[in-house]
Amino acid sequence: MSIQNAQNIDQLFQVWRSSRPDYECFSNDGVLVDEAWQDADIKIAFILKESNDDFCEIRGKSHGPCGNSGRFWRNLSMWRFITEKVRNGEGCSLEDTLAEKEKPLTGVAYINLKKNAECNPISDDGNIQGYVERDWPFLVRQIEIIKPDVLFCCGTFKYIRHHFDLVSLGERVFKSKDMIFVDFFHPSAPNKSDKGNFELLSRILKVDDHAA
Repeated sequence: MSIQNAQNIDQLFQVWRSSRPDYECFSNDGVLVDEAWQDADIKIAFILKESNDDFCEIRGKSHGPCGNSGRFWRNLSMWRFITEKVRNGEGCSLEDTLAEKEKPLTGVAYINLKKNAECNPISDDGNIQGYVERDWPFLVRQIEIIKPDVLFCCGTFKYIRHHFDLVSLGERVFKSKDMIFVDFFHPSAPNKSDKGNFELLSRILKVDDHAA
């Protein structure tokens, strides 16, 4: 089966794994919970670099709020909530956002650019970019199959931006065809407060993408 003939993630990953037998711990990522994804008003995919441990079985289950980082899953939950509220034109308060941080993360997709989990505590830019270029046909097909409305680039925008024809909609927000790109921080990034992230996202997501 060719990459383009893969109609779902299982088929795509079968081809991908066969093509990369050296990937001993393959990042099985994508939509976390299918039912919640189908029910989501706005489908949000978070693009990460790589797993910093042997965390490979990601798809098919809810995650958070606990993990090997106290901030990681909590931030993703809050960022999902803010994005849905702002993009739907609804009110969004910091208090309501903070209440989301202890809830399991379900109705989103989670994608690692580097599928070969090597337990690296710190990612190397050249290494990540090398994997992106090597696996780009697979990665873009994964995005096409998942088909998110919003692609949340968590410290990863620099690795993939040259692969898309992007139109700037404002600060940190871009559009390519029907997909919105948000150039944001890694969810475990230090010195980024909940309040600061809330205020920044609430501001930058208020864009008129129909005018692009």
